[in-house]
Amino acid sequence: MTSDPFQAYKETQRDNWKSFAPLAMTTTPSAAKLVHFAGVRPNQRVLDVGCGTGVVAITARRAGGIVTGFDLTPELLAVAKESAAIAELDDITWKEGDVENLPFRDAEFDVVLSQFAHIFAPRPEVAIQEMLRVLKAGGRIAFHTWPPELFIGRMFALTASYLPPPDPKPAPPHQWGDPNIVLQRLG
Repeated sequence: MTSDPFQAYKETQRDNWKSFAPLAMTTTPSAAKLVHFAGVRPNQRVLDVGCGTGVVAITARRAGGIVTGFDLTPELLAVAKESAAIAELDDITWKEGDVENLPFRDAEFDVVLSQFAHIFAPRPEVAIQEMLRVLKAGGRIAFHTWPPELFIGRMFALTASYLPPPDPKPAPPHQWGDPNIVLQRLG
């Protein structure tokens, strides 16, 4: 028996995300905006949480960052590695794992980024605590998410209304689009 009540949920997520690679093009344009917004500069240590196919990690590396891409799904990491090789960027570190248990030292990164991925962690308070733990004092955390009242947020709510409630119940991803909830989670 596992001590993580969400282990089965995470295994299902890992399996479901295998098919995301063809959809990555929908998030590629916003990768540059995220990296620019975060102010990634040369020689900063950057963690891309939920890096998926690597578009943010590769963009941050092109901005001069010392980058680690981190994702739950090995198949997406394989695509990320291939994309980095095509871009002739062989110095990005790629690691598999869970945002709720980041395998990094406290205060290891200058910048922590997440392009939509962190919103799918079942326990936002655990995920954000981990992301902030590995961030240096004075560092920057930046992420993309969707407001609940716009198309993607409404789509999440609609889809969830037709699914049986999971047990245990993860936090709804669209909550990350509510600035009040984000401020509360960030403390």
